[in-house]
Amino acid sequence: MNPIVIVFAGLTLFSLRKSPESAVIDVLLPALFLVPFAFAMHIPHLPTLTCIDAVLLLIGLASLATRPQLWKFQRADVWVIAFTLAAGYTDFINLGLQTALFNFPSLACEIFFAYVVGKLLIEQGGHREKFAQRLVSMLAAVCVVSVAEFIAKKNIFLMFGRRFQSTGYVPDQMRGRFLRIKGPFAGPEQAGIVLLLGIFLALWLFYLSRSRGSEPKYLGIRRSALLFLGIALGLYMTLSRGPWIGAVAGFLIARVGMVKNRRMAIVLALALATVGGVYAKVKTSQLAQISADDMSLDESTSSAYYRTQLYTVYKPVAERGGLFGWSGSGYPRDPHLDSIDNEYILLWVAQGMVGLGLFILIALESMIGIIRAIRKSRQRADISLYYCLGGFLVGLLLVLATVYLTAQGYVLFFMLAGWTQSLRDQSGGAEALSSVVPSRFTFKRVFA
Repeated sequence: MNPIVIVFAGLTLFSLRKSPESAVIDVLLPALFLVPFAFAMHIPHLPTLTCIDAVLLLIGLASLATRPQLWKFQRADVWVIAFTLAAGYTDFINLGLQTALFNFPSLACEIFFAYVVGKLLIEQGGHREKFAQRLVSMLAAVCVVSVAEFIAKKNIFLMFGRRFQSTGYVPDQMRGRFLRIKGPFAGPEQAGIVLLLGIFLALWLFYLSRSRGSEPKYLGIRRSALLFLGIALGLYMTLSRGPWIGAVAGFLIARVGMVKNRRMAIVLALALATVGGVYAKVKTSQLAQISADDMSLDESTSSAYYRTQLYTVYKPVAERGGLFGWSGSGYPRDPHLDSIDNEYILLWVAQGMVGLGLFILIALESMIGIIRAIRKSRQRADISLYYCLGGFLVGLLLVLATVYLTAQGYVLFFMLAGWTQSLRDQSGGAEALSSVVPSRFTFKRVFA
């Protein structure tokens, strides 16, 4: 039994005495970003729960029990609940009832309760800025510590994990002379996904502090700028091209909410996206004409070629899996393409067209929630956040074509899905920025 799980469960119960919102900021965020995901509690004859599962379960139940009046039924709720149940059913038909029952509590925590936390406890309590500040600060600290991993090849989090018999890390991966950092996350790509969210929230905090003009400086640099640079450094040290591309693509969207001429910014983003899409199509076509033997000395090209072969190899496997797939651990693996580094293909294989379709619907509902919030908002601070969340979502969906989604990134996706369904302006009153977005048409009532 891992003592860290017991400690965080106790901290969650203690924090819940104050409020579920406090438990999210004070306990869930440290569990997500400072503790290795593989820390788990193994009790004979009971389901295994990770540290994050235990915290999500307690906070999720508490929020449903104490905040039922805040729950507004939406389409996204249906897709999330259906995705959770479909994942459990897939395990049942492929792995048997006992395995499905043991796996389901973890699925419920990482999908449904993560969604509940995002929907009820970030916007509804007016804690979005505090939530973003705590998340960004923690990720910046992780990135600073991870410099030792990048240069000296010493992962402080892994050393800590071994002390408590933690497993589940991706093996160390070198690129050039440096070690790709993973910190407390499952691997470099998963670290990149988490830092992708951090960099967009840091960008929003930087914009917010610059607009207010009251943030403290260190060595002449704003605190929010230092946090942004720290996370950007961490994203670079993952040496993961997918998250880099996602960050660039997402930034084109995020900056739309931070400039005066948003129409021009949208046109520029679409033009650059078109150029990028054409370039990606050309490169993919070129890779398809090259044999694997020709790239044995080029790790970068070999890795890209590997991903181009996944669809060809696993399409017949997915089709044989039917509507609900083979389950995450039961699908036939190709010995030369053992890891399916594409979340969409993996979902098709593991959870069938039902799982893949529901995942896409959840992503679409998240984007619809962001667009709806942008159309309703009149405060620049709020609009900038919505565009930053949209940038992260678009960047993430691009990244998932190059890597599978697991661990902390999996939880964050469903937390974001819940968050987008509850977005509401919070910049009124004393916190309102001086520059308010004008409505398209302005009317005045005149009395003659």
